[in-house]
Amino acid sequence: MNQPQEIRMGVSDARANLTEVIARTRLVGERVVLTRRDKPQAVLVSPDFYERALVALGEKPAPEGDAPQG
Repeated sequence: MNQPQEIRMGVSDARANLTEVIARTRLVGERVVLTRRDKPQAVLVSPDFYERALVALGEKPAPEGDAPQG
C-alpha cells in the first residue's frame, strides 16, 4: 500500500494555490507541511487522517465497529 506523500510548501505558495493544495490533501491524501523561512508552521492533512489521529491520541472514541489497528 502506498503511503501518502508529504510535501513542504511555503505559506505564500500555499495561499496562492489554496484550492489546489486543499484538493490534493483531500483527494490524494498528501500531507502538506507549511513553512516560513524553511521552518514548519503548520501541517495540512486530510479529514480522514485527522480523525484517525484523534482516535489514536485518545481524544475521540473510535467509531463503533472499527477495531483498533496496531
